[in-house]
Amino acid sequence: MELFLGMDVGGSRSRAAVVDGSGRLCGTAEGPGGNPVSHPPDQAFRALAGAIRAVLHDVPAAAVRSAVVGMAGVGPMQLPAMSADLADLADAVGLPCRPTVVGDVIVAFAAGTAEPDGTVLIAGTGATAARITGRERTAGTDGHGWLVGDTGSAFWLGQRAVRAALAALDGRGAATSLLGGVAEALLGTGAGDPVPETVLNADARADTAERIVHAVHAGPPIALARLAPLVSIAARAGDAVAGGIVAEAASLLVADVDPIRDPGERTPIVVAGSVVAGDTPVADLTRARLAARWPGCVVTAGDAARAAAWLAAARSVPPGRAAELHATILGT
Repeated sequence: MELFLGMDVGGSRSRAAVVDGSGRLCGTAEGPGGNPVSHPPDQAFRALAGAIRAVLHDVPAAAVRSAVVGMAGVGPMQLPAMSADLADLADAVGLPCRPTVVGDVIVAFAAGTAEPDGTVLIAGTGATAARITGRERTAGTDGHGWLVGDTGSAFWLGQRAVRAALAALDGRGAATSLLGGVAEALLGTGAGDPVPETVLNADARADTAERIVHAVHAGPPIALARLAPLVSIAARAGDAVAGGIVAEAASLLVADVDPIRDPGERTPIVVAGSVVAGDTPVADLTRARLAARWPGCVVTAGDAARAAAWLAAARSVPPGRAAELHATILGT
Protein backbone atom coordinates (compact mmCIF):
# COMPACT_ATOMS: atom_id res chain seq x y z
CA MET A 1 0.00 0.00 0.00
CA GLU A 2 1.22 3.45 -0.94
CA LEU A 3 0.10 6.45 1.08
CA PHE A 4 0.33 10.20 0.48
CA LEU A 5 0.35 12.76 3.26
CA GLY A 6 -0.76 16.38 3.01
CA MET A 7 -0.77 19.17 5.58
CA ASP A 8 -2.26 22.65 5.64
CA VAL A 9 -0.37 24.56 8.33
CA GLY A 10 -1.69 27.88 9.57
CA GLY A 11 -1.16 30.14 12.51
CA SER A 12 -4.33 29.05 14.32
CA ARG A 13 -4.57 25.39 13.34
CA SER A 14 -2.77 22.60 11.49
CA ARG A 15 -4.71 20.06 9.47
CA ALA A 16 -3.50 16.79 7.95
CA ALA A 17 -4.91 14.19 5.57
CA VAL A 18 -3.67 10.86 4.24
CA VAL A 19 -4.89 9.21 1.03
CA ASP A 20 -3.94 5.99 -0.71
CA GLY A 21 -3.08 5.44 -4.35
CA SER A 22 -6.75 5.15 -5.32
CA GLY A 23 -7.60 8.50 -3.75
CA ARG A 24 -9.37 6.95 -0.77
CA LEU A 25 -9.17 9.07 2.35
CA CYS A 26 -7.40 7.04 5.01
CA GLY A 27 -7.24 9.55 7.81
CA THR A 28 -7.56 13.17 8.89
CA ALA A 29 -6.34 15.07 11.93
CA GLU A 30 -6.30 18.58 13.29
CA GLY A 31 -4.09 20.30 15.83
CA PRO A 32 -2.87 23.69 17.04
CA GLY A 33 -1.23 26.19 14.73
CA GLY A 34 2.15 24.93 13.57
CA ASN A 35 3.42 27.75 11.39
CA PRO A 36 6.98 28.67 12.46
CA VAL A 37 6.38 32.16 11.07
CA SER A 38 3.63 32.69 13.67
CA HIS A 39 4.94 30.61 16.58
CA PRO A 40 8.27 29.81 18.24
CA PRO A 41 9.94 26.98 16.26
CA ASP A 42 9.80 24.45 19.09
CA GLN A 43 6.09 25.07 19.64
CA ALA A 44 5.37 24.97 15.92
CA PHE A 45 7.08 21.66 15.30
CA ARG A 46 5.52 20.05 18.34
CA ALA A 47 2.16 20.94 16.82
CA LEU A 48 3.21 19.54 13.43
CA ALA A 49 4.52 16.34 14.95
CA GLY A 50 1.31 15.89 16.92
CA ALA A 51 -0.87 16.32 13.84
CA ILE A 52 1.25 13.93 11.78
CA ARG A 53 1.23 11.26 14.48
CA ALA A 54 -2.53 11.64 14.85
CA VAL A 55 -3.24 11.27 11.13
CA LEU A 56 -0.97 8.22 10.92
CA HIS A 57 -2.49 6.58 14.00
CA ASP A 58 -4.28 3.86 12.04
CA VAL A 59 -1.95 3.58 9.03
CA PRO A 60 1.75 2.65 8.74
CA ALA A 61 4.04 5.67 8.53
CA ALA A 62 6.50 3.57 6.53
CA ALA A 63 3.97 3.35 3.69
CA VAL A 64 3.98 7.12 3.07
CA ARG A 65 5.60 7.60 -0.32
CA SER A 66 5.34 11.39 -0.55
CA ALA A 67 4.33 14.28 1.70
CA VAL A 68 3.52 17.93 0.96
CA VAL A 69 3.26 20.62 3.63
CA GLY A 70 1.60 23.92 2.74
CA MET A 71 2.52 26.97 4.85
CA ALA A 72 1.71 30.65 4.71
CA GLY A 73 4.56 33.14 4.76
CA VAL A 74 7.21 30.70 3.55
CA GLY A 75 9.38 32.28 0.86
CA PRO A 76 12.71 31.42 -0.76
CA MET A 77 14.65 32.76 2.22
CA GLN A 78 12.89 30.46 4.69
CA LEU A 79 12.64 27.32 2.56
CA PRO A 80 16.12 25.80 3.17
CA ALA A 81 15.85 26.00 6.95
CA MET A 82 12.21 24.89 6.88
CA SER A 83 12.99 21.88 4.70
CA ALA A 84 15.84 20.83 6.97
CA ASP A 85 13.67 21.08 10.07
CA LEU A 86 10.89 19.07 8.40
CA ALA A 87 13.40 16.39 7.42
CA ASP A 88 14.31 16.03 11.11
CA LEU A 89 10.62 15.94 11.98
CA ALA A 90 9.99 13.23 9.38
CA ASP A 91 12.71 11.08 10.98
CA ALA A 92 11.19 11.64 14.40
CA VAL A 93 7.73 10.42 13.37
CA GLY A 94 8.96 7.57 11.19
CA LEU A 95 8.29 8.94 7.70
CA PRO A 96 10.53 7.39 5.04
CA CYS A 97 10.29 10.48 2.78
CA ARG A 98 11.35 14.07 3.14
CA PRO A 99 8.28 16.38 3.12
CA THR A 100 8.14 19.06 0.44
CA VAL A 101 7.27 22.55 1.68
CA VAL A 102 5.12 24.77 -0.57
CA GLY A 103 3.39 28.08 -0.07
CA ASP A 104 -0.23 28.15 1.03
CA VAL A 105 -1.19 29.69 -2.33
CA ILE A 106 -0.10 26.49 -4.11
CA VAL A 107 -2.25 24.34 -1.84
CA ALA A 108 -5.21 26.73 -2.06
CA PHE A 109 -5.07 26.67 -5.86
CA ALA A 110 -4.89 22.87 -5.90
CA ALA A 111 -7.90 22.77 -3.57
CA GLY A 112 -9.99 24.13 -6.43
CA THR A 113 -8.59 22.60 -9.59
CA ALA A 114 -6.27 19.96 -11.00
CA GLU A 115 -5.08 22.40 -13.67
CA PRO A 116 -1.43 23.47 -13.41
CA ASP A 117 -1.99 27.12 -14.38
CA GLY A 118 -4.31 29.88 -13.23
CA THR A 119 -4.93 32.38 -10.46
CA VAL A 120 -5.74 32.05 -6.79
CA LEU A 121 -7.32 34.68 -4.54
CA ILE A 122 -7.14 34.05 -0.81
CA ALA A 123 -8.99 36.19 1.71
CA GLY A 124 -9.24 34.86 5.22
CA THR A 125 -7.51 36.44 8.19
CA GLY A 126 -5.12 37.92 5.61
CA ALA A 127 -5.43 38.43 1.86
CA THR A 128 -3.28 37.77 -1.19
CA ALA A 129 -3.54 36.79 -4.84
CA ALA A 130 -1.07 34.77 -6.90
CA ARG A 131 -0.51 33.63 -10.45
CA ILE A 132 0.20 29.91 -10.62
CA THR A 133 2.20 28.45 -13.52
CA GLY A 134 3.08 24.77 -13.51
CA ARG A 135 1.88 24.61 -9.89
CA GLU A 136 4.45 27.24 -8.91
CA ARG A 137 3.84 30.80 -7.79
CA THR A 138 5.16 33.09 -10.52
CA ALA A 139 3.61 36.43 -9.51
CA GLY A 140 1.59 37.81 -6.66
CA THR A 141 -0.04 40.79 -5.00
CA ASP A 142 -0.51 41.85 -1.36
CA GLY A 143 -0.17 39.27 1.40
CA HIS A 144 1.93 41.88 3.21
CA GLY A 145 0.39 41.39 6.65
CA TRP A 146 -2.12 43.37 8.67
CA LEU A 147 0.16 46.34 9.34
CA VAL A 148 0.83 47.34 5.73
CA GLY A 149 -1.45 45.18 3.59
CA ASP A 150 -4.01 42.35 3.55
CA THR A 151 -6.69 44.69 2.18
CA GLY A 152 -10.13 43.10 1.98
CA SER A 153 -9.22 40.46 4.56
CA ALA A 154 -11.07 39.54 7.73
CA PHE A 155 -8.66 41.73 9.68
CA TRP A 156 -9.33 44.63 7.31
CA LEU A 157 -13.10 44.15 7.68
CA GLY A 158 -12.86 44.02 11.46
CA GLN A 159 -10.72 47.14 11.55
CA ARG A 160 -13.19 48.99 9.30
CA ALA A 161 -16.05 47.93 11.57
CA VAL A 162 -14.33 49.47 14.59
CA ARG A 163 -13.48 52.62 12.69
CA ALA A 164 -17.10 52.97 11.57
CA ALA A 165 -18.33 52.50 15.16
CA LEU A 166 -15.95 55.14 16.49
CA ALA A 167 -16.88 57.55 13.70
CA ALA A 168 -20.57 57.08 14.50
CA LEU A 169 -19.89 57.81 18.16
CA ASP A 170 -18.04 61.08 17.66
CA GLY A 171 -20.10 62.35 14.73
CA ARG A 172 -17.51 61.96 11.99
CA GLY A 173 -19.49 59.18 10.33
CA ALA A 174 -23.03 58.07 9.70
CA ALA A 175 -25.10 56.13 12.19
CA THR A 176 -24.59 52.39 11.78
CA SER A 177 -25.67 49.17 13.43
CA LEU A 178 -21.98 48.25 13.47
CA LEU A 179 -21.71 50.37 16.61
CA GLY A 180 -23.96 48.04 18.56
CA GLY A 181 -22.24 44.95 17.18
CA VAL A 182 -18.75 46.24 17.95
CA ALA A 183 -19.75 47.33 21.45
CA GLU A 184 -21.30 43.94 22.16
CA ALA A 185 -18.28 42.05 20.83
CA LEU A 186 -15.61 44.14 22.56
CA LEU A 187 -17.36 45.40 25.69
CA GLY A 188 -19.92 42.68 26.32
CA THR A 189 -22.84 45.10 26.51
CA GLY A 190 -26.04 43.29 27.39
CA ALA A 191 -29.76 43.93 27.61
CA GLY A 192 -29.32 45.98 30.77
CA ASP A 193 -26.73 48.32 29.27
CA PRO A 194 -27.49 51.43 27.22
CA VAL A 195 -27.68 50.70 23.49
CA PRO A 196 -24.79 52.77 22.04
CA GLU A 197 -26.90 54.17 19.18
CA THR A 198 -29.32 55.69 21.68
CA VAL A 199 -26.66 57.28 23.89
CA LEU A 200 -26.99 60.98 23.16
CA ASN A 201 -24.95 62.33 26.05
CA ALA A 202 -21.55 63.48 24.78
CA ASP A 203 -19.75 62.21 27.88
CA ALA A 204 -21.35 58.78 27.54
CA ARG A 205 -20.37 58.61 23.88
CA ALA A 206 -16.79 59.59 24.70
CA ASP A 207 -16.68 56.97 27.45
CA THR A 208 -17.96 54.27 25.07
CA ALA A 209 -15.37 55.24 22.44
CA GLU A 210 -12.58 55.15 25.01
CA ARG A 211 -13.62 51.71 26.20
CA ILE A 212 -13.74 50.40 22.63
CA VAL A 213 -10.27 51.77 21.90
CA HIS A 214 -8.92 50.29 25.12
CA ALA A 215 -10.42 46.87 24.31
CA VAL A 216 -8.88 46.91 20.83
CA HIS A 217 -5.40 47.80 22.11
CA ALA A 218 -5.60 45.30 24.96
CA GLY A 219 -5.46 42.37 22.51
CA PRO A 220 -3.27 41.44 19.56
CA PRO A 221 -4.12 43.52 16.47
CA ILE A 222 -4.91 40.43 14.38
CA ALA A 223 -7.77 39.66 16.81
CA LEU A 224 -9.80 42.28 14.94
CA ALA A 225 -10.36 39.61 12.30
CA ARG A 226 -12.98 38.03 14.53
CA LEU A 227 -15.17 41.11 14.06
CA ALA A 228 -15.45 40.55 10.30
CA PRO A 229 -18.80 38.69 10.56
CA LEU A 230 -20.34 41.85 12.05
CA VAL A 231 -19.93 43.53 8.67
CA SER A 232 -21.71 40.65 6.93
CA ILE A 233 -24.58 40.70 9.43
CA ALA A 234 -25.04 44.45 9.18
CA ALA A 235 -24.75 44.53 5.38
CA ARG A 236 -27.36 41.80 4.99
CA ALA A 237 -29.67 43.76 7.26
CA GLY A 238 -29.40 46.76 4.93
CA ASP A 239 -26.92 48.87 6.87
CA ALA A 240 -25.51 51.42 4.40
CA VAL A 241 -22.15 51.83 6.16
CA ALA A 242 -21.57 48.09 6.25
CA GLY A 243 -22.67 47.83 2.63
CA GLY A 244 -20.05 50.39 1.68
CA ILE A 245 -17.36 48.40 3.51
CA VAL A 246 -18.42 45.24 1.64
CA ALA A 247 -18.27 47.01 -1.71
CA GLU A 248 -14.83 48.44 -0.96
CA ALA A 249 -13.51 45.05 0.14
CA ALA A 250 -14.73 43.40 -3.06
CA SER A 251 -13.13 46.15 -5.17
CA LEU A 252 -9.81 45.74 -3.37
CA LEU A 253 -9.83 41.96 -3.75
CA VAL A 254 -10.63 42.12 -7.47
CA ALA A 255 -7.86 44.70 -7.78
CA ASP A 256 -5.45 42.10 -6.35
CA VAL A 257 -6.23 39.86 -9.32
CA ASP A 258 -6.03 42.52 -12.06
CA PRO A 259 -2.23 42.93 -12.29
CA ILE A 260 -1.51 39.22 -12.53
CA ARG A 261 -4.21 38.05 -14.96
CA ASP A 262 -4.81 38.78 -18.65
CA PRO A 263 -8.26 40.16 -19.62
CA GLY A 264 -9.22 37.24 -21.88
CA GLU A 265 -7.59 34.47 -19.89
CA ARG A 266 -9.54 31.24 -19.53
CA THR A 267 -7.59 29.45 -16.78
CA PRO A 268 -9.27 28.88 -13.39
CA ILE A 269 -9.57 31.53 -10.70
CA VAL A 270 -9.69 29.69 -7.38
CA VAL A 271 -11.10 31.63 -4.42
CA ALA A 272 -10.16 30.44 -0.95
CA GLY A 273 -10.52 31.59 2.64
CA SER A 274 -13.48 32.46 4.82
CA VAL A 275 -14.04 35.92 3.33
CA VAL A 276 -14.25 34.98 -0.37
CA ALA A 277 -15.01 31.26 -0.27
CA GLY A 278 -17.62 31.35 2.47
CA ASP A 279 -21.21 32.52 2.64
CA THR A 280 -20.52 36.24 2.99
CA PRO A 281 -21.61 39.38 1.13
CA VAL A 282 -17.98 40.06 0.26
CA ALA A 283 -17.73 36.60 -1.29
CA ASP A 284 -20.92 37.07 -3.27
CA LEU A 285 -19.86 40.43 -4.68
CA THR A 286 -16.23 39.48 -5.30
CA ARG A 287 -17.12 36.28 -7.12
CA ALA A 288 -19.77 38.07 -9.17
CA ARG A 289 -17.31 40.73 -10.27
CA LEU A 290 -14.63 38.16 -11.11
CA ALA A 291 -17.17 36.07 -13.04
CA ALA A 292 -18.31 39.12 -15.01
CA ARG A 293 -14.76 39.74 -16.19
CA TRP A 294 -13.70 36.11 -16.58
CA PRO A 295 -16.89 34.10 -17.25
CA GLY A 296 -16.82 30.45 -16.28
CA CYS A 297 -13.45 30.68 -14.55
CA VAL A 298 -14.29 31.16 -10.87
CA VAL A 299 -13.95 28.04 -8.69
CA THR A 300 -14.34 27.76 -4.91
CA ALA A 301 -11.55 25.93 -3.10
CA GLY A 302 -12.21 22.72 -1.22
CA ASP A 303 -10.33 21.12 1.68
CA ALA A 304 -6.72 22.35 1.77
CA ALA A 305 -5.28 19.36 3.66
CA ARG A 306 -6.73 16.97 1.08
CA ALA A 307 -5.38 19.22 -1.66
CA ALA A 308 -1.90 18.94 -0.16
CA ALA A 309 -2.27 15.14 -0.07
CA TRP A 310 -3.33 15.27 -3.75
CA LEU A 311 -0.23 17.33 -4.58
CA ALA A 312 1.86 14.63 -2.92
CA ALA A 313 0.13 11.91 -4.96
CA ALA A 314 0.23 13.91 -8.22
CA ARG A 315 4.02 13.82 -8.17
CA SER A 316 3.95 10.04 -8.46
CA VAL A 317 1.34 9.42 -11.18
CA PRO A 318 0.81 10.41 -14.86
CA PRO A 319 -1.02 13.76 -15.46
CA GLY A 320 -4.25 12.07 -16.57
CA ARG A 321 -4.29 9.91 -13.47
CA ALA A 322 -3.61 12.97 -11.32
CA ALA A 323 -6.80 14.62 -12.59
CA GLU A 324 -8.80 11.48 -11.74
CA LEU A 325 -7.33 11.45 -8.25
CA HIS A 326 -8.24 15.09 -7.82
CA ALA A 327 -11.87 14.30 -8.61
CA THR A 328 -11.81 11.44 -6.09
CA ILE A 329 -9.99 13.22 -3.29
CA LEU A 330 -11.63 16.65 -3.58
CA GLY A 331 -14.88 15.85 -5.33
CA THR A 332 -14.17 18.07 -8.34
